[in-house]
Amino acid sequence: MSAWIEKRIAELSEEIRRYPAPIARCDEQLPALLEERARLVSQLERQGCSADALWANDGGFNAA
Repeated sequence: MSAWIEKRIAELSEEIRRYPAPIARCDEQLPALLEERARLVSQLERQGCSADALWANDGGFNAA
């Protein structure tokens, strides 16, 4: 299960990095992506995933 979560976090991070700008205040898609990624990161943390693994999956310095 954690492998799927890590893969999904990586996909979401990539999608967030490539999200087109400018971002309108009424945009609903970007907040949904950010919320899903935050929920999955929290889920990984509860499973005992290391901070280094979370950093790598979150894009490190290249994160959105």
